[in-house]
Amino acid sequence: MVLVSSPGKVILFGEHAVVYGFPALASAIDRRIYVKAEKNSLGKIVIASKGKKTSFSFKSLKRRRGEFRYILRALKIAFDTLGMNFGVSIEIDSKIPRAAGLGSSAAISVAVLKAAYYIAGEDIKKGKLAALGHRVELEVQGSASPTDTATSALGGVLFIRSGKAIEKIEIRQDISLIVGCTGMKRSTKELVAKVKTFKETYPNIAEPIIASIGEITIEARTALANGDYQKLGKLMLVNNALLDALGVGNMALSRRVYSAIKAGAAGAKLTGAGGGGCMIALARENRELVLKALGKRAFVTKISKEGTRVEHL
Repeated sequence: MVLVSSPGKVILFGEHAVVYGFPALASAIDRRIYVKAEKNSLGKIVIASKGKKTSFSFKSLKRRRGEFRYILRALKIAFDTLGMNFGVSIEIDSKIPRAAGLGSSAAISVAVLKAAYYIAGEDIKKGKLAALGHRVELEVQGSASPTDTATSALGGVLFIRSGKAIEKIEIRQDISLIVGCTGMKRSTKELVAKVKTFKETYPNIAEPIIASIGEITIEARTALANGDYQKLGKLMLVNNALLDALGVGNMALSRRVYSAIKAGAAGAKLTGAGGGGCMIALARENRELVLKALGKRAFVTKISKEGTRVEHL
């Protein structure tokens, strides 16, 4: 038996611009998904979650729909790359809000992969784990960025550029964030398409906005490395305004961003694709006031320096 956990993630800077070759800064957070796994003699896949237990045959591993599609596809890829299959019982305990842009599908994908390799008696390096996790999301969704699975597998703060090696940024101090969730589901695919349409319709307007988001991300990387807290806050606000200009903000997100600033946050912005999901606020001195201002769905989190890991049972 093994217990594996993987962190969720937030995008600190660079949403949407990363699609066009500009960098993004993503961070693992200390909200995690926990996967307990062990071999069974049933010759089946048994998944337990939220008090419900469901059994699947090996033929079900190809499913792309349904509640457990990421788990089943992760097991299929693990079995294919290991060159074996076996009955396995999996128990899921998630502390990451679903459909909120916090990387829950990526976290479950890499955690199940790690657990399957472990109980098969095989090690898997973090780079391969991230790559196989990305493959899970690609096969389930049809398209996916490697950002979420890389962040969940590797942990810490990552500087991500298309076609280049992912860089892990060393930070000098612990940084706490407050996450405010709107509770609104949204489609990343649709929002990416919306920005693409805007860019194609008004290239002279959209392209400088996207390039500016890229420049902000580069500045934020330096501020993170230097521990420049106030600069980070200012850059978050500018990044958020530019995302609004691209058309991916909405009233629910803006209300939370400005409520956080009014309550004393150094900075705030939407995180992820926009259109709903969550926002983040940087609040060191006025944390409780900001948390209260963001309402019942808000929570405090820290950057998680560790990615996917085996827990002590």
